[in-house]
Parts: sequence; structure tokens; C-alpha cells
Amino acid sequence: MKKRKKYNWLEALVTLAFLIITAIVKLVIRIILFVYDVITIYTSKYSIKSGNGFFKTYFNIGNYGEFKLYRKVIRKFGRDKVYTNVYLDNKNTDYTEIDVIALSAYGIYVFEMKNYSGYIYGSENDEYWTQVLNKFSKNKFYNPLRQNYAHTKAVERYLELKENETIPVTVFSNHSKLSKINVSNEKNVLQIKDVIQFINNNSKRKEIVFSENELKEFSVKLIESSNMPQEIKGKHIEQVTTIQKNSNFNNIDREK
Repeated sequence: MKKRKKYNWLEALVTLAFLIITAIVKLVIRIILFVYDVITIYTSKYSIKSGNGFFKTYFNIGNYGEFKLYRKVIRKFGRDKVYTNVYLDNKNTDYTEIDVIALSAYGIYVFEMKNYSGYIYGSENDEYWTQVLNKFSKNKFYNPLRQNYAHTKAVERYLELKENETIPVTVFSNHSKLSKINVSNEKNVLQIKDVIQFINNNSKRKEIVFSENELKEFSVKLIESSNMPQEIKGKHIEQVTTIQKNSNFNNIDREK
């Protein structure tokens, strides 16, 4: 008859201590990141430019993704050349809301941020893309390439730019899986972790098209269209909601 193996209390205590230390380290990291978010929401000028304070930013998935993108982009261009929540004239609604615009001597970046996790399915020609979290959870959303195309055209009209002077970029969360989308590299669909590298590579390939004075003029115009009054934001949300209700799908993020 085999003897029972004695329970190793020392091994159990070491394992428990390891788990406790790991949990404490993770908690400390989360607290540090939380404090960093709180501080940079204000010091980055995001709060002033967007009109969103801590609660509207941190507890809103869309706003939080937009803030993270804004914070990353200003590391490259500086706070005074990056704008968020820009409202410009639109065809389907009175205004179109652009997540992030960055002014560069090599072109004007027009960013559309999708703070989505899970697998993303779609192609350039699809009207709607799909977010798949698991086999029980699928959501349709309007093709972000089409959405950002409308945004880019609005920027071109407003700043009086040529088509080759704008750079549309669609950005997804680092928690997303983009292996299921069928788009060409020229469409600039990437995760937020790849944004700086994309900008660096793009700057090497393109020629300078704007002087510093021209960028200052663009900046003045964009300030005028940023952080619009709440009634304009509210009306815009109502119009987008109406478009969504008239569509064939539920849970659609159609057009901003």
C-alpha cells in the first residue's frame, strides 16, 4: 500500500506568497497608471480641447480611447499641433466629429479611433465591419474607412487642402485582433501601439508640404472648431442616433 504524500506546507506558503505579491504588484501598477491618466487628462490639454473632464474621459470607452490616442500623438507633434473633438460641416448631419487631427509639415493626419477589443472582421468594400468578442457576442459597426473618408474630406474643405495633403489613419485598441480584416497597407489601419512608428515611417517617405506659418494658420482654424458648445454636441448625437435607428442593424457605430 502506497504511503500518502505529506502535504508540503512550506511549498504552499511560498505559492501563496507569490500569488499575493503578484496581486499587489498588479494593483500598484494599475494605481500608477490610473494616477498617470488623471494627471495627463489635464496636463496634456486634452480636457480643455475636448471639453471632457476626468469622469467623461475615464468612464466612457470611446472618449478614453480617443484620449489615449491624443496622448500618444502629442508625444510626436506637441500639444499645440494636435486637436481632438473637432466639429466640421457634414453632408448627412449638420456636423461631423473628428477624433484627432495632427498638424505636420508632411501632411495633416486625420485619425479615427475605435477603442474595440476582440476580433475585427471587414474589408475595404464592406459597408459594415464586425466585432467578435466570443461566439455569443457580435456587433456591427459602420466601415471606419468610409467614416474617416468623410472626415478627411471635411478637413480638406475646411482647411482648403488638396487630397494628397491629408493622411487618414484608422486606429484600433491594442486589445483588438486585426488579422481578419482585408485592407491594403495604403489604408492605414493599425493598433494604437503602432502609431508612432507609422508616423516616423511616413515622415521618411513624404516630402515637406507645409511651412510653419501655414501650420499656425491651420491651428487657429482648428481651435475655432474644437470644444464646441454642448447644444451642438447634443444635436449631433441626436442626428447620429436617428441614422442608426434607420439602419438595418442594431448596435451600430455608424458615423460621427
